[in-house]
Amino acid sequence: MADEPWGPGYVIDSKYQLTSKLGEGGMGAVWRADHLTLNAPVAVKLLDSSIASTEEGLGRFLREAQSAAALRSTHVVQTFDYGVHEHVPFIVMELLVGESLADRLASKGPMSPAAVSRLLRQVARAMAKAHQAGIVHRDLKPDNIFLVEGEEDEEPIAKVLDFGIAKSKDVLAASAGSKTRTGALLGTPYYMSPEQAQGTR
Repeated sequence: MADEPWGPGYVIDSKYQLTSKLGEGGMGAVWRADHLTLNAPVAVKLLDSSIASTEEGLGRFLREAQSAAALRSTHVVQTFDYGVHEHVPFIVMELLVGESLADRLASKGPMSPAAVSRLLRQVARAMAKAHQAGIVHRDLKPDNIFLVEGEEDEEPIAKVLDFGIAKSKDVLAASAGSKTRTGALLGTPYYMSPEQAQGTR
C-alpha cells in the first residue's frame, strides 16, 4: 500500500486516527489507531486499493468482517466496525498485544507438549463456535493464531485471526459441485486438510 495516503495522524471515517503500522500482507495493512470518541486503542485493517477495486477482493474482506463479528468467543479476534473510507474498505478490531504463533515458533522453537495441548484446546473452542455458526475458516495456520500476552504470570490466550477466505454453510451448499474459479487454490497448502487440497466438497 505504498501509494496510499495512510500514515500516522491520518483519520479514518472521522473516528479512527492512525498511530503506527502493525503489519502488512497481501490483502492490505493493519494499523494501530485511537478511537477519537472513546479515547481507546483499536486495530484498523485497510484493504489494498488494488484489491478493493475487484469484486472478489471486496467480497473476501466483507466476509472476513461478517464472520468474525458473528462469533462471540474469547478465542476469536473481536470485530467492532466495518466501513468504506475514500473508496477503501476497513475493519476495526480489538487491539491485540503479543505475537503470532508463527513468530513464537520462529523465535523460541518448539513448544512443550503441555503448551501445545493448552493452545490446541483454545483453538478448538474457537473452531467449535465457528462451526456451530456454520462458518468454515479454511486457512487455519500459525500465522492466523495470535498469542495474547497474559497478565503477570498468566499463560497467553490464543485468538484465531483472518476469516478472509471463510465460508458459511449456506454459501458452501450453494456452491456444491462448482469451483470458486478455474485453477483457484484458496488456503495455505502446508496447512490444508486433504479434502480441501483435493477440492472435495
